[in-house]
Amino acid sequence: MRTIIYALIVLLTLPTFAQDSNHTIEVLGEVEKEVLPEYYNIIITLQDVTVYESQGEMVVTPLESVQQNFTKKLKASGIDFNRFIRNTYYEFAMSYSQGKATACYNLQTSDQDEVRTILQLKSAGVSIANIDMEPIKFSDAQLVDLSVQAIENAKVKAQAIAKKMNKSIGEIVSISDPNTSQQYIQTYGVSKTQTHSVTVSFELK
Repeated sequence: MRTIIYALIVLLTLPTFAQDSNHTIEVLGEVEKEVLPEYYNIIITLQDVTVYESQGEMVVTPLESVQQNFTKKLKASGIDFNRFIRNTYYEFAMSYSQGKATACYNLQTSDQDEVRTILQLKSAGVSIANIDMEPIKFSDAQLVDLSVQAIENAKVKAQAIAKKMNKSIGEIVSISDPNTSQQYIQTYGVSKTQTHSVTVSFELK
């Protein structure tokens, strides 16, 4: 008896779900946001300077001297080498692949001119292994403001679509907001503008 009652409840409930689904409209609301870098992360590699002779590969400038020369050139440019942090993980990978004494360091800076100075600085045995940008994180208040704007954009779209169907929209049924404080930035910085999107479902009348 309980099984029959449960089956009847399910059958009576199904049309209600279908009816609700047919009377809503789901739209993607969008708004543009500007994502800027918070700082630049530079990885430099220092290695023995070697030459090839008849006896094989010979070290002409050892790693210690390479670092001393680079430190002097940095100081002349107004940059303190002590700000660089040793990157042992990158260092182990480089040493294994190239088979020579290697030291790798990281520098984080928000100064673009400082980045340019380091990139243009030439010193034997020193190379730029990698450079990337870490974007500024958005606060909860900034995310809420952007989402509110995106919801308004979704409302405008939904109204336009409903009008084409000779219908109108009602209250918001649901909102799906996948946005987080963590942003991403294009490596080559082609564009600082990105899209902040929110999915909104409205009643369709």
